[in-house]
Amino acid sequence: MNINILNTTLGVCLVGLLALSACEEAAIPVGVDNTPITLDTISFPVVKAIAYQSPPEMGKTEYLYFGKQDGFDFQYNLIKFDSTSVTANTPFSYFNDSLVVVDSLRLSLRFDKDSITSDAEFQLRYFPSGGDSVFNELESNYLNFNQAIASEIISTAQMEADSIDTNKTEVYLNFTLDSSIVNAFRDTSVLEYNRSFLVELANESSESFYFHSTDIQAGIKPELTVFYRQFLSDTVVLDTTSRSYLAVADISIITPAPISFEDSTTLSVSIAKGLKSIVFVDMGDWTLPSKSIVSSAQIIFNRVESDSIAQFKVISHPMTSEGVYERFTSFMDDPYDEDLNFFVSTALIDNVLKINHRKAATEIGHKNFTNFGFKLQSSFNNDPFTTVQFYGINNTDYYPVMRVIYVLP
Repeated sequence: MNINILNTTLGVCLVGLLALSACEEAAIPVGVDNTPITLDTISFPVVKAIAYQSPPEMGKTEYLYFGKQDGFDFQYNLIKFDSTSVTANTPFSYFNDSLVVVDSLRLSLRFDKDSITSDAEFQLRYFPSGGDSVFNELESNYLNFNQAIASEIISTAQMEADSIDTNKTEVYLNFTLDSSIVNAFRDTSVLEYNRSFLVELANESSESFYFHSTDIQAGIKPELTVFYRQFLSDTVVLDTTSRSYLAVADISIITPAPISFEDSTTLSVSIAKGLKSIVFVDMGDWTLPSKSIVSSAQIIFNRVESDSIAQFKVISHPMTSEGVYERFTSFMDDPYDEDLNFFVSTALIDNVLKINHRKAATEIGHKNFTNFGFKLQSSFNNDPFTTVQFYGINNTDYYPVMRVIYVLP
């Protein structure tokens, strides 16, 4: 009976080895082909760590934000529409046809609630100077975008209900535009007209309003509809119809809430506050033994708060240059570029974050990649207004550490 138990145990461990498990047992004597196999574990200390702030990157959130909330000031939103109709697969130049007459346009945003909660008024501007780019979803922010390049107000609107059926009502913000906007968008002298708009509250509001963005997973994206008449001749109307164009990019330009003491003294991440953190793992002159395979290379962080939290993910990359760790700093631009080839997204589980940089550790161990440290930031899938804080290197119980497990043949 004891022999059977031993054989079963060895079999389970060997299967785990073949799957490159993160089991931290000592050496297993033989592999399935009688080749000696060993699991080895080495821990590397995190010797430098700091949080920092750069302008919020709000171009990949599920909503467009207006108003104020918890110290955040949502200034305005920028929206760019596709050049090709989603309903007919035709470009704006279609409206250059002399037998096509545009009557009006409608820009629609879907409110996140199914009832009207305010009579707030919104206003719309566009960018008449042409050009192929007005804003960048990943780079535009409250410090570098010049609102003055927008036009005068071209339309105003308030939220209105649209009854889908007797059981469901949807609320929209619908701006009505005259045909002169199409005259700009179809301008053939500009190869790729920007087709961008700026939407803002007409007056300051202490309330906050959320509308669906282009990145919403289950919702209705911003839409621009062109209403027109198609003629058979100068006097005979063939059809009165419309074509729709969906937004392809949008971003909320916001001023972040003030940074708290905890934000600046822990390893913090937050989209809306622009908080990110960097850590340096001292791997010394470590070399991965020949023919070894890294099973896992986890940098382990412990969350400061002990309460439960909705699903939260952290994105991490190796950095491509040295970090500055002296003090918390707010930057005009993020100074730390990352190597996108080593992208890792990790979920926080039971208030512990284990970021597995197996690929990066392998390259560092083979001397193919320089260890400049690692960058942490909030995933775009998270609530942008959630800040998560992790203990830094000064905590004696929950300090971060990197643990590398590898297989030696």
